[in-house]
Amino acid sequence: MSIEQDDHDTIRSVDEALPDVVRLALAVRKAGGRALLVGGWVRDRALGIQSKDLDVEVHSLDEDRLAEILRRMGRVNVVGRSFGVYKLTVGAHTLDVSLPRRDSKVGPGHRGIAISGDPHMGIVEAARRRDLTVNAMLYDPLTGETLDPHGGLVDLAARRLREVDPTTFLEDPLRALRAVQFAARFEFTMTESLRALCRVAPLMELPAERVVWEIEKLLLKAPRPSDGLKLLVELDLLPQVFPGLVGLVTPRLLETLDRAALEREGLHTEAERLTVMWAALLSPFTGDPLLIALDRLGLHTHNKYPLRARVIDALREAKPAPLTDADLRRLADVLPLPILLRVRAARFAEAPSAPDLRRADVLGVLDGPLPRLLNGGDLARLGVPPGPQMGALLDAARDAQTRGELHSREDARAWLTHTLNTAV
Repeated sequence: MSIEQDDHDTIRSVDEALPDVVRLALAVRKAGGRALLVGGWVRDRALGIQSKDLDVEVHSLDEDRLAEILRRMGRVNVVGRSFGVYKLTVGAHTLDVSLPRRDSKVGPGHRGIAISGDPHMGIVEAARRRDLTVNAMLYDPLTGETLDPHGGLVDLAARRLREVDPTTFLEDPLRALRAVQFAARFEFTMTESLRALCRVAPLMELPAERVVWEIEKLLLKAPRPSDGLKLLVELDLLPQVFPGLVGLVTPRLLETLDRAALEREGLHTEAERLTVMWAALLSPFTGDPLLIALDRLGLHTHNKYPLRARVIDALREAKPAPLTDADLRRLADVLPLPILLRVRAARFAEAPSAPDLRRADVLGVLDGPLPRLLNGGDLARLGVPPGPQMGALLDAARDAQTRGELHSREDARAWLTHTLNTAV
Protein backbone atom coordinates (compact mmCIF):
# COMPACT_ATOMS: atom_id res chain seq x y z
CA MET A 1 0.00 0.00 0.00
CA SER A 2 1.45 3.35 -1.01
CA ILE A 3 1.79 6.16 1.52
CA GLU A 4 2.00 9.79 0.47
CA GLN A 5 4.94 11.99 1.60
CA ASP A 6 2.94 13.95 4.18
CA ASP A 7 1.91 10.66 5.75
CA HIS A 8 5.58 9.71 6.21
CA ASP A 9 5.96 12.79 8.41
CA THR A 10 3.12 11.51 10.58
CA ILE A 11 4.75 8.10 10.89
CA ARG A 12 8.07 9.62 11.96
CA SER A 13 6.36 11.66 14.66
CA VAL A 14 4.87 8.61 16.36
CA ASP A 15 6.47 5.89 18.44
CA GLU A 16 8.93 4.14 16.12
CA ALA A 17 7.88 0.74 17.49
CA LEU A 18 4.39 1.14 16.02
CA PRO A 19 4.80 1.74 12.27
CA ASP A 20 2.27 -0.92 11.30
CA VAL A 21 -0.35 0.55 13.61
CA VAL A 22 0.28 4.00 12.16
CA ARG A 23 -0.06 2.73 8.59
CA LEU A 24 -3.32 1.05 9.49
CA ALA A 25 -4.58 4.19 11.21
CA LEU A 26 -3.69 6.29 8.16
CA ALA A 27 -5.53 3.94 5.82
CA VAL A 28 -8.57 3.88 8.12
CA ARG A 29 -8.56 7.67 8.38
CA LYS A 30 -8.48 8.04 4.59
CA ALA A 31 -11.50 5.73 4.40
CA GLY A 32 -13.41 7.90 6.88
CA GLY A 33 -12.82 5.96 10.10
CA ARG A 34 -10.61 6.14 13.16
CA ALA A 35 -8.23 3.45 14.45
CA LEU A 36 -7.31 3.54 18.13
CA LEU A 37 -5.03 1.41 20.26
CA VAL A 38 -6.99 0.02 23.20
CA GLY A 39 -6.62 -2.02 26.36
CA GLY A 40 -3.38 -3.34 27.78
CA TRP A 41 -0.97 -1.45 25.52
CA VAL A 42 -2.47 1.90 26.55
CA ARG A 43 -2.42 0.94 30.22
CA ASP A 44 1.16 -0.30 30.08
CA ARG A 45 2.31 2.79 28.20
CA ALA A 46 0.86 4.98 30.96
CA LEU A 47 2.74 2.85 33.51
CA GLY A 48 6.01 3.10 31.57
CA ILE A 49 5.96 -0.62 30.74
CA GLN A 50 6.83 -2.02 27.30
CA SER A 51 3.94 -4.03 25.89
CA LYS A 52 3.71 -6.36 22.91
CA ASP A 53 -0.09 -6.54 22.99
CA LEU A 54 -1.23 -4.39 20.08
CA ASP A 55 -5.04 -4.28 20.01
CA VAL A 56 -6.61 -1.84 17.56
CA GLU A 57 -10.27 -0.84 17.63
CA VAL A 58 -11.65 0.71 14.42
CA HIS A 59 -14.53 3.18 14.66
CA SER A 60 -16.87 4.59 12.01
CA LEU A 61 -15.90 2.10 9.30
CA ASP A 62 -18.06 -0.82 8.21
CA GLU A 63 -16.71 -4.34 8.35
CA ASP A 64 -16.35 -4.91 4.60
CA ARG A 65 -14.31 -1.74 4.13
CA LEU A 66 -12.11 -2.62 7.11
CA ALA A 67 -11.52 -6.13 5.76
CA GLU A 68 -10.48 -4.66 2.40
CA ILE A 69 -7.94 -2.36 4.05
CA LEU A 70 -6.50 -5.20 6.13
CA ARG A 71 -6.11 -7.49 3.10
CA ARG A 72 -4.11 -4.79 1.32
CA MET A 73 -1.75 -4.47 4.29
CA GLY A 74 -0.84 -8.07 5.02
CA ARG A 75 -2.05 -11.56 5.87
CA VAL A 76 -5.46 -11.60 7.55
CA ASN A 77 -6.94 -14.27 9.79
CA VAL A 78 -10.61 -13.82 10.62
CA VAL A 79 -11.04 -14.75 14.29
CA GLY A 80 -14.68 -13.75 14.67
CA ARG A 81 -16.43 -12.68 11.48
CA SER A 82 -19.78 -12.22 13.22
CA PHE A 83 -18.33 -9.54 15.51
CA GLY A 84 -15.50 -8.15 13.39
CA VAL A 85 -12.28 -9.48 14.93
CA TYR A 86 -9.17 -10.01 12.80
CA LYS A 87 -5.51 -10.84 13.20
CA LEU A 88 -3.37 -8.84 10.79
CA THR A 89 0.18 -10.08 10.21
CA VAL A 90 2.59 -7.62 8.61
CA GLY A 91 6.11 -8.99 8.44
CA ALA A 92 7.06 -10.12 11.94
CA HIS A 93 4.25 -8.24 13.68
CA THR A 94 0.69 -9.34 14.40
CA LEU A 95 -2.05 -6.87 15.30
CA ASP A 96 -5.42 -7.74 16.78
CA VAL A 97 -7.94 -5.56 14.95
CA SER A 98 -11.61 -5.31 15.85
CA LEU A 99 -14.75 -3.26 15.57
CA PRO A 100 -16.40 -1.95 18.75
CA ARG A 101 -18.49 -4.77 20.19
CA ARG A 102 -21.81 -5.08 21.86
CA ASP A 103 -21.96 -7.85 24.48
CA SER A 104 -25.17 -9.15 25.99
CA LYS A 105 -25.76 -11.99 28.43
CA VAL A 106 -28.15 -14.54 26.92
CA GLY A 107 -27.27 -17.63 28.95
CA PRO A 108 -24.89 -19.14 31.54
CA GLY A 109 -21.16 -19.27 31.11
CA HIS A 110 -18.86 -17.54 28.66
CA ARG A 111 -20.74 -19.15 25.78
CA GLY A 112 -23.88 -17.39 26.94
CA ILE A 113 -22.57 -14.02 25.80
CA ALA A 114 -23.88 -12.74 22.47
CA ILE A 115 -21.36 -10.50 20.70
CA SER A 116 -21.90 -8.32 17.66
CA GLY A 117 -19.76 -5.68 16.01
CA ASP A 118 -21.03 -2.11 15.87
CA PRO A 119 -18.66 0.27 14.03
CA HIS A 120 -20.83 3.28 14.80
CA MET A 121 -20.86 2.86 18.57
CA GLY A 122 -19.38 5.91 20.27
CA ILE A 123 -15.99 5.79 21.96
CA VAL A 124 -17.43 6.26 25.45
CA GLU A 125 -19.95 3.48 24.99
CA ALA A 126 -17.37 1.15 23.44
CA ALA A 127 -15.04 1.70 26.39
CA ARG A 128 -17.89 1.01 28.82
CA ARG A 129 -17.97 -2.67 27.83
CA ARG A 130 -14.45 -3.17 29.20
CA ASP A 131 -13.77 -4.63 32.63
CA LEU A 132 -11.65 -2.08 34.51
CA THR A 133 -11.13 1.64 34.09
CA VAL A 134 -7.38 1.14 33.65
CA ASN A 135 -8.15 -1.11 30.67
CA ALA A 136 -10.75 1.25 29.17
CA MET A 137 -8.37 3.88 27.83
CA LEU A 138 -7.66 4.46 24.13
CA TYR A 139 -4.68 5.96 22.29
CA ASP A 140 -4.72 7.69 18.92
CA PRO A 141 -1.47 6.70 17.14
CA LEU A 142 -1.78 9.61 14.71
CA THR A 143 -2.13 12.39 17.28
CA GLY A 144 -0.56 10.87 20.40
CA GLU A 145 -3.77 11.63 22.32
CA THR A 146 -4.88 9.35 25.16
CA LEU A 147 -8.66 9.09 25.45
CA ASP A 148 -9.80 8.31 28.98
CA PRO A 149 -13.61 8.34 29.18
CA HIS A 150 -13.84 6.48 32.52
CA GLY A 151 -11.03 7.89 34.65
CA GLY A 152 -8.41 5.20 34.13
CA LEU A 153 -5.46 7.58 34.43
CA VAL A 154 -6.64 8.79 37.83
CA ASP A 155 -7.01 5.19 38.99
CA LEU A 156 -3.55 4.32 37.66
CA ALA A 157 -2.05 7.22 39.60
CA ALA A 158 -3.84 5.99 42.74
CA ARG A 159 -2.73 2.38 42.02
CA ARG A 160 -6.40 1.40 42.16
CA LEU A 161 -8.56 -1.10 40.27
CA ARG A 162 -12.15 -0.07 39.68
CA GLU A 163 -14.86 -1.60 37.51
CA VAL A 164 -16.11 0.43 34.55
CA ASP A 165 -19.76 -0.58 34.81
CA PRO A 166 -21.05 -2.67 37.74
CA THR A 167 -24.13 -3.69 35.74
CA THR A 168 -22.09 -5.40 33.02
CA PHE A 169 -18.91 -6.42 34.88
CA LEU A 170 -20.06 -9.96 35.60
CA GLU A 171 -21.41 -10.68 32.12
CA ASP A 172 -18.12 -12.52 31.81
CA PRO A 173 -17.27 -14.08 35.21
CA LEU A 174 -13.62 -14.35 34.17
CA ARG A 175 -13.33 -10.63 34.83
CA ALA A 176 -13.24 -11.34 38.57
CA LEU A 177 -10.21 -13.58 38.12
CA ARG A 178 -8.61 -11.02 35.81
CA ALA A 179 -9.09 -8.36 38.49
CA VAL A 180 -7.26 -10.55 41.01
CA GLN A 181 -4.49 -11.19 38.48
CA PHE A 182 -4.11 -7.48 37.73
CA ALA A 183 -4.14 -6.54 41.43
CA ALA A 184 -1.25 -8.92 42.14
CA ARG A 185 0.60 -8.18 38.91
CA PHE A 186 0.61 -4.39 39.30
CA GLU A 187 0.41 -4.34 43.11
CA PHE A 188 -2.81 -2.31 42.97
CA THR A 189 -5.67 -2.26 45.46
CA MET A 190 -9.23 -3.14 44.50
CA THR A 191 -12.09 -0.79 45.37
CA GLU A 192 -14.71 -2.15 47.75
CA SER A 193 -17.29 -2.13 44.96
CA LEU A 194 -14.99 -4.24 42.78
CA ARG A 195 -14.29 -6.65 45.63
CA ALA A 196 -18.03 -7.04 46.18
CA LEU A 197 -18.57 -7.86 42.51
CA CYS A 198 -15.74 -10.40 42.50
CA ARG A 199 -17.15 -12.19 45.54
CA VAL A 200 -20.32 -13.12 43.65
CA ALA A 201 -18.69 -14.05 40.34
CA PRO A 202 -19.92 -17.47 39.13
CA LEU A 203 -16.52 -18.83 38.15
CA MET A 204 -17.87 -22.37 38.04
CA GLU A 205 -19.48 -21.42 34.71
CA LEU A 206 -16.05 -21.03 33.14
CA PRO A 207 -14.16 -23.80 31.33
CA ALA A 208 -10.97 -24.91 33.05
CA GLU A 209 -8.70 -23.63 30.28
CA ARG A 210 -9.85 -20.02 30.74
CA VAL A 211 -9.31 -20.22 34.50
CA VAL A 212 -5.86 -21.77 34.04
CA TRP A 213 -4.93 -19.04 31.54
CA GLU A 214 -5.49 -16.34 34.18
CA ILE A 215 -3.79 -18.34 36.94
CA GLU A 216 -0.75 -18.75 34.71
CA LYS A 217 -0.59 -15.02 34.03
CA LEU A 218 -0.70 -14.47 37.80
CA LEU A 219 2.08 -17.02 38.32
CA LEU A 220 4.26 -15.60 35.56
CA LYS A 221 3.77 -11.85 35.98
CA ALA A 222 3.04 -11.03 39.61
CA PRO A 223 6.10 -9.91 41.63
CA ARG A 224 4.56 -11.72 44.62
CA PRO A 225 2.08 -14.36 43.42
CA SER A 226 1.15 -14.92 47.06
CA ASP A 227 -0.78 -11.62 46.89
CA GLY A 228 -3.06 -13.11 44.25
CA LEU A 229 -3.55 -16.33 46.18
CA LYS A 230 -4.42 -14.38 49.33
CA LEU A 231 -6.95 -12.34 47.34
CA LEU A 232 -8.60 -15.52 46.08
CA VAL A 233 -8.99 -16.60 49.70
CA GLU A 234 -10.23 -13.19 50.90
CA LEU A 235 -12.82 -12.96 48.11
CA ASP A 236 -13.94 -16.56 48.67
CA LEU A 237 -13.07 -17.46 45.08
CA LEU A 238 -10.59 -20.24 45.89
CA PRO A 239 -13.33 -22.90 46.34
CA GLN A 240 -14.40 -22.25 42.75
CA VAL A 241 -10.95 -21.82 41.22
CA PHE A 242 -9.02 -24.52 43.08
CA PRO A 243 -11.14 -26.40 45.65
CA GLY A 244 -8.33 -28.83 46.45
CA LEU A 245 -6.23 -25.98 47.80
CA VAL A 246 -8.84 -24.82 50.32
CA GLY A 247 -7.32 -25.08 53.80
CA LEU A 248 -3.80 -25.51 52.42
CA VAL A 249 -2.91 -21.85 51.90
CA THR A 250 -0.38 -21.63 54.71
CA PRO A 251 2.44 -19.14 55.30
CA ARG A 252 4.82 -21.81 54.02
CA LEU A 253 2.96 -22.12 50.71
CA LEU A 254 2.86 -18.34 50.29
CA GLU A 255 6.61 -18.12 50.94
CA THR A 256 7.23 -20.98 48.49
CA LEU A 257 5.30 -19.14 45.77
CA ASP A 258 7.24 -15.93 46.26
CA ARG A 259 10.61 -17.71 46.31
CA ALA A 260 9.57 -19.41 43.07
CA ALA A 261 8.82 -15.99 41.57
CA LEU A 262 12.40 -14.96 42.32
CA GLU A 263 13.74 -18.19 40.85
CA ARG A 264 11.66 -17.96 37.65
CA GLU A 265 13.57 -14.83 36.58
CA GLY A 266 16.67 -16.91 35.89
CA LEU A 267 14.89 -19.10 33.32
CA HIS A 268 14.77 -18.45 29.59
CA THR A 269 11.46 -19.87 28.40
CA GLU A 270 7.87 -19.57 29.51
CA ALA A 271 7.58 -23.37 29.69
CA GLU A 272 10.45 -23.49 32.20
CA ARG A 273 9.00 -20.66 34.27
CA LEU A 274 5.54 -22.26 34.29
CA THR A 275 7.00 -25.54 35.51
CA VAL A 276 8.66 -23.84 38.48
CA MET A 277 5.56 -21.80 39.35
CA TRP A 278 3.04 -24.65 39.04
CA ALA A 279 5.33 -26.91 41.07
CA ALA A 280 5.43 -24.25 43.80
CA LEU A 281 1.66 -23.81 43.82
CA LEU A 282 1.08 -27.57 43.87
CA SER A 283 3.80 -28.30 46.42
CA PRO A 284 1.29 -29.28 49.17
CA PHE A 285 0.27 -32.31 47.07
CA THR A 286 1.96 -35.67 46.53
CA GLY A 287 0.93 -38.96 44.98
CA ASP A 288 -2.70 -39.39 43.92
CA PRO A 289 -3.83 -36.01 45.35
CA LEU A 290 -1.30 -34.33 43.04
CA LEU A 291 -2.66 -36.20 40.02
CA ILE A 292 -6.23 -35.31 40.99
CA ALA A 293 -5.28 -31.63 41.38
CA LEU A 294 -3.63 -31.62 37.95
CA ASP A 295 -6.69 -33.25 36.40
CA ARG A 296 -9.14 -30.80 37.96
CA LEU A 297 -7.07 -27.89 36.68
CA GLY A 298 -7.20 -29.33 33.19
CA LEU A 299 -3.45 -29.98 33.15
CA HIS A 300 -3.92 -33.35 31.48
CA THR A 301 -4.78 -32.32 27.93
CA HIS A 302 -2.45 -33.04 25.02
CA ASN A 303 -0.87 -29.57 24.93
CA LYS A 304 -0.50 -29.45 28.73
CA TYR A 305 0.87 -32.97 29.17
CA PRO A 306 4.59 -32.01 28.97
CA LEU A 307 4.03 -29.40 31.69
CA ARG A 308 2.16 -31.93 33.81
CA ALA A 309 4.99 -34.48 33.49
CA ARG A 310 7.66 -31.92 34.41
CA VAL A 311 5.73 -30.75 37.48
CA ILE A 312 5.29 -34.33 38.71
CA ASP A 313 9.00 -35.09 38.20
CA ALA A 314 10.09 -31.85 39.86
CA LEU A 315 7.96 -32.38 42.97
CA ARG A 316 9.09 -36.00 43.26
CA GLU A 317 12.80 -35.24 42.97
CA ALA A 318 13.09 -31.89 44.79
CA LYS A 319 14.33 -32.77 48.28
CA PRO A 320 16.09 -30.62 50.89
CA ALA A 321 19.09 -32.91 51.46
CA PRO A 322 22.45 -31.68 50.09
CA LEU A 323 23.19 -32.93 46.57
CA THR A 324 26.34 -34.84 45.66
CA ASP A 325 27.95 -34.73 42.22
CA ALA A 326 26.41 -38.14 41.55
CA ASP A 327 22.99 -36.77 42.49
CA LEU A 328 23.35 -33.93 40.00
CA ARG A 329 24.41 -36.29 37.21
CA ARG A 330 21.47 -38.61 37.95
CA LEU A 331 18.91 -35.81 38.24
CA ALA A 332 20.00 -34.35 34.91
CA ASP A 333 18.59 -37.53 33.34
CA VAL A 334 15.20 -36.80 34.92
CA LEU A 335 14.65 -33.08 34.34
CA PRO A 336 16.66 -30.05 33.22
CA LEU A 337 18.61 -28.96 36.28
CA PRO A 338 17.85 -25.22 35.88
CA ILE A 339 14.20 -26.18 36.48
CA LEU A 340 14.68 -28.83 39.15
CA LEU A 341 17.15 -26.87 41.27
CA ARG A 342 14.92 -23.81 41.20
CA VAL A 343 11.88 -25.83 42.28
CA ARG A 344 14.00 -27.24 45.11
CA ALA A 345 15.10 -23.73 46.13
CA ALA A 346 11.50 -22.50 46.10
CA ARG A 347 10.32 -25.34 48.31
CA PHE A 348 13.24 -25.30 50.74
CA ALA A 349 14.73 -21.98 51.80
CA GLU A 350 17.83 -23.80 53.05
CA ALA A 351 18.62 -25.10 49.54
CA PRO A 352 19.53 -22.09 47.35
CA SER A 353 19.89 -22.89 43.67
CA ALA A 354 22.95 -20.81 42.74
CA PRO A 355 25.74 -23.02 44.23
CA ASP A 356 24.33 -26.22 42.73
CA LEU A 357 23.74 -24.55 39.36
CA ARG A 358 27.41 -23.52 39.28
CA ARG A 359 28.51 -27.04 40.23
CA ALA A 360 26.24 -28.56 37.57
CA ASP A 361 27.90 -26.31 35.01
CA VAL A 362 31.34 -27.53 36.06
CA LEU A 363 30.13 -31.15 35.85
CA GLY A 364 28.79 -30.55 32.34
CA VAL A 365 25.16 -31.32 33.19
CA LEU A 366 23.68 -27.83 33.47
CA ASP A 367 22.37 -27.81 29.91
CA GLY A 368 21.46 -31.49 29.72
CA PRO A 369 22.49 -34.98 30.80
CA LEU A 370 25.88 -36.46 30.06
CA PRO A 371 26.06 -38.40 26.77
CA ARG A 372 25.72 -42.12 27.35
CA LEU A 373 28.98 -44.02 27.01
CA LEU A 374 27.41 -47.28 25.81
CA ASN A 375 24.55 -48.14 23.50
CA GLY A 376 22.78 -51.26 22.34
CA GLY A 377 25.17 -51.68 19.42
CA ASP A 378 28.15 -51.92 21.77
CA LEU A 379 26.46 -54.73 23.67
CA ALA A 380 25.27 -56.52 20.54
CA ARG A 381 28.82 -56.66 19.18
CA LEU A 382 29.78 -58.55 22.33
CA GLY A 383 26.96 -61.03 21.85
CA VAL A 384 24.35 -59.56 24.19
CA PRO A 385 20.90 -60.00 22.55
CA PRO A 386 18.17 -57.35 22.79
CA GLY A 387 16.04 -57.92 25.85
CA PRO A 388 16.05 -57.58 29.64
CA GLN A 389 19.77 -58.38 30.00
CA MET A 390 20.75 -55.63 27.55
CA GLY A 391 18.49 -53.12 29.31
CA ALA A 392 19.89 -54.03 32.72
CA LEU A 393 23.49 -53.69 31.52
CA LEU A 394 22.83 -50.29 29.93
CA ASP A 395 21.19 -49.09 33.14
CA ALA A 396 24.09 -50.39 35.24
CA ALA A 397 26.59 -48.63 32.98
CA ARG A 398 24.63 -45.39 33.28
CA ASP A 399 24.56 -45.71 37.07
CA ALA A 400 28.34 -46.20 37.13
CA GLN A 401 28.75 -43.15 34.91
CA THR A 402 26.59 -40.94 37.15
CA ARG A 403 28.59 -42.12 40.19
CA GLY A 404 31.70 -40.82 38.44
CA GLU A 405 33.25 -44.27 37.93
CA LEU A 406 33.21 -44.15 34.11
CA HIS A 407 34.51 -41.14 32.19
CA SER A 408 35.02 -42.31 28.61
CA ARG A 409 33.87 -44.92 26.12
CA GLU A 410 37.11 -46.78 26.78
CA ASP A 411 36.24 -46.92 30.51
CA ALA A 412 32.75 -48.12 29.64
CA ARG A 413 33.93 -50.84 27.24
CA ALA A 414 36.41 -52.12 29.81
CA TRP A 415 33.66 -52.10 32.45
CA LEU A 416 31.32 -53.99 30.11
CA THR A 417 33.92 -56.63 29.24
CA HIS A 418 34.73 -57.15 32.91
CA THR A 419 31.05 -57.36 33.83
CA LEU A 420 30.29 -59.93 31.12
CA ASN A 421 33.33 -62.05 31.98
CA THR A 422 32.47 -61.95 35.68
CA ALA A 423 28.93 -63.10 34.92
CA VAL A 424 30.08 -66.19 32.99
